[in-house]
Amino acid sequence: MTNKSKSSVLLYLCLFIIGVMVIPMASSCGKSDITTSTNSNAQLQILNLSPDLQAFNLYALYSKFNTNQYTYPVPSGYFSVPVIDTPFQIRPVPTSTTISLTNIQTLSQQLQPHVRYSWFITGLKADSSITTILTVDTGSIPAVGRGKIRFVNASPNSTGLNLTANDTLAFSKVTYKKVTDYREVTAGDYTLKFSKSSAPTTVLKSLDVTILDGKLYTVFSYGLVNRADTAAFGGGILLNTVPETTTQ
Repeated sequence: MTNKSKSSVLLYLCLFIIGVMVIPMASSCGKSDITTSTNSNAQLQILNLSPDLQAFNLYALYSKFNTNQYTYPVPSGYFSVPVIDTPFQIRPVPTSTTISLTNIQTLSQQLQPHVRYSWFITGLKADSSITTILTVDTGSIPAVGRGKIRFVNASPNSTGLNLTANDTLAFSKVTYKKVTDYREVTAGDYTLKFSKSSAPTTVLKSLDVTILDGKLYTVFSYGLVNRADTAAFGGGILLNTVPETTTQ
């Protein structure tokens, strides 16, 4: 073999060795980026609590994010969102004849990694009062044998609401869009009753719930007081403590 041929073989051998070393390194870098993105997720849930808004979609960084539409008044449950994908926007669901690029509401706030949030969409489309409530769904751990509850009033035409737990007043005069602090209660079964602060003996809605040891919950109201149709006053409860099997 000539010296020229030997040089060519050595050159190709060197290039092969370099390729074998560089490709895994590049692959490793790609995996590192993905892991970093996953570790930078927040947990978000969305509640469409506007009686006349109709279903909507979520857009993250101007691209459609959700698979299922957000409908009244069903909570989405928590899902992961990259904190770098702001702004978050909600837009009407396209119909067969129209596609709207109008943002109903925009969330420009930077979310924090490993934090849970609830985004309540409320108000009325009819009078252009659509608005939002964003809650941070974390708090200190309750004492042993106890849980925590708080109250979010998302009922647009309410001037003030009371909430009782087994006929004991838990929250009073909670105005529209107000978010109370968490309050400790003994773990167990409860009947929660909503009433107007101005008429505390008239029950607007009652819920039978179980408060578990060590868990955090948000009780919320929605709909319109003094209505008996699909926009009628209602209430619900959210478990804010993500089960231990859930990853972020």
